[in-house]
Amino acid sequence: MAQVAKTKPQTDYSALGLKCGLELHQQLETGRKLFCHCKTDLRLDEPQVTITRHMRPTLSELGEYDKAALMEFKKQKKIIYEIHDSVCSYEIDETPPFDPDPNAIDLAITIARLLQMDILDELHVNRKQYLDGSIPAGFQRSMIVGIGGKIKAAGRVVNLDMLAIEEDSCREISNIDRTITWRVDRLGIPLVEIVTKTIAMSDPNEIKLIAEGIGRILRATGKVKRGLGTIRQDLNISIEKGARIEIKGVQVLDMLPEYVRQEVARQLALLEIKEFLEKKKLTSETYLAEFKDCKNVFIKTTSKLLKEAIKEKQHIEGVKLPGMKGILSKKIQAEKTFGKELAERVKVITGLGGILHTDELLNYGVKEEEIVSLCKFFKCKSTDAVALVIGKKEDTISALSEIIIRVKEIFTGVPEETRHANEDGTTSFRRYLGGAGRMYPDTDSYPIVITNARIKRIEEELPELPDKKEERYIKTLNLPEDIAKELAISKRTDLFDELVKAGLDPMLVAVTLEQTIKALARDNVPIENLTDKKIKDIFELLKNKKIAKEAIEPLLKHFAEKPRDKMGSVLEFLKLELVSEEQLNQIIDGVIKENLDFIKENGQRALAKLMGHVMEQVRGKIDGKLVNDALNKKFNAKLVELRLET
Repeated sequence: MAQVAKTKPQTDYSALGLKCGLELHQQLETGRKLFCHCKTDLRLDEPQVTITRHMRPTLSELGEYDKAALMEFKKQKKIIYEIHDSVCSYEIDETPPFDPDPNAIDLAITIARLLQMDILDELHVNRKQYLDGSIPAGFQRSMIVGIGGKIKAAGRVVNLDMLAIEEDSCREISNIDRTITWRVDRLGIPLVEIVTKTIAMSDPNEIKLIAEGIGRILRATGKVKRGLGTIRQDLNISIEKGARIEIKGVQVLDMLPEYVRQEVARQLALLEIKEFLEKKKLTSETYLAEFKDCKNVFIKTTSKLLKEAIKEKQHIEGVKLPGMKGILSKKIQAEKTFGKELAERVKVITGLGGILHTDELLNYGVKEEEIVSLCKFFKCKSTDAVALVIGKKEDTISALSEIIIRVKEIFTGVPEETRHANEDGTTSFRRYLGGAGRMYPDTDSYPIVITNARIKRIEEELPELPDKKEERYIKTLNLPEDIAKELAISKRTDLFDELVKAGLDPMLVAVTLEQTIKALARDNVPIENLTDKKIKDIFELLKNKKIAKEAIEPLLKHFAEKPRDKMGSVLEFLKLELVSEEQLNQIIDGVIKENLDFIKENGQRALAKLMGHVMEQVRGKIDGKLVNDALNKKFNAKLVELRLET
């Protein structure tokens, strides 16, 4: 009897009380930075200057320290900034901010109104503490522009919370041990932050559809940056018995549902650990910060790792974890174990590479009898575990202290954290979740009054929403749905409208802009050199019957690679001057005459070869349909003539 394969039951996200919120950060294309007049270009060459700094937290207006800021200070990182000559002294916090870019503010208001938000009467610049070094000032300048709002996505109306405009942070270049290096060129690029309300969800895929809906509206402005790193999404995820977790820096839209699924799995696993330990009558008070030097336990070890540590006179410190045998090796997120989660916390805060524990010591060449001796040294019961850390004395003590803090947090269930988005859909500890204490007014900036006249002017120039544009392209211009969908958010949608209005074939223009140019990009053709004017010039030649439509692609490729060449010389060089119908007929007659014997031998099958010979002479110089029609007519006439002769 055949066995029935067991399928993994689907997760009931509604029953778990899944809630998600989205924070979407999009760089704006405004030509200058938000609080200075530097350009927004990123540099690929080596920096001219580097400076080194350290960060420290400051008190909020209420006289409190933010715990996330304190944790960053605890890392004691040395921060190096790479500086090019394209930035000014504002980026390195040596100059007060200039007046914010009015064009960036107008664009933020435009986006807010497209999202049906209410615009604030005054914009106030606030400071948000960032002590990871990503902003030399130690804080990011940010202004709330709009509140409320809604969009239709995932088959529902999604309520929004607010939109802010703020300066982007530096680019991380490296993060090794206690030294982190940032490049200052990205700092100050204006970006909007759009925050949704927390939404109850039954399917993680909904969050992708919501992000996609907001992204389409952003692209409809035609004034947002494109490419990897220009749009970043943060997720806020919780389940009923868990806690709110913020996942930072998701760049791939399709991965959003996977981060939700993985985080739900992690929270469920952590809750299982809590329940398991509580059934054993253990509490947070069970776990004591009693650390021991374990070097003598391993004095004769054959473990390569521990032998090297002893040889280099490093400390091997340990702590007993009652009731946690088997818990440290429990998988909580894909292949990541709870022990790995502890190790990530230790690495972030102390800079040490990680931890060892009795659940995995055999994997590091430690013998069974050594593990028994270690457990005896700590007076362990059969259900206890021991965690070990290798390094300098002060670092090991700091690391073990952090392990105890994290283990005690088990009894609260899921600790509120900010976590880093890994490429595989898992996450890693980044810092404690920040609080309101990290936001306070910027004393260097004046409030900005937003008048009704300014809002009215912006509303009169609002771009057409993508859904409306897509519908118009399908119904009015008969474009296929997939092309219309892409074209509605294309950066060349205005160019498309202009060319169609000039009388050019909508389908040909759409395919050129959305498929031909993208195909050239996939072949590593530098399409960024193709200006709207150059594309219009090419279509103008087509409209005036100076070139055939087959000439469009070779012309686009040529001008992408050599943008300074003149049109006349390029047409001559590529031999794309239009062939007249009279010239075409002469060419066809010549090809038929040269291949007469071949036609007699092969009859109808000879047509394909003849078409190849004709196209060799006229490709890109005349419409392909005209070639096909003319050749078929003359070829068929020749077949009739030959049959009459026989």
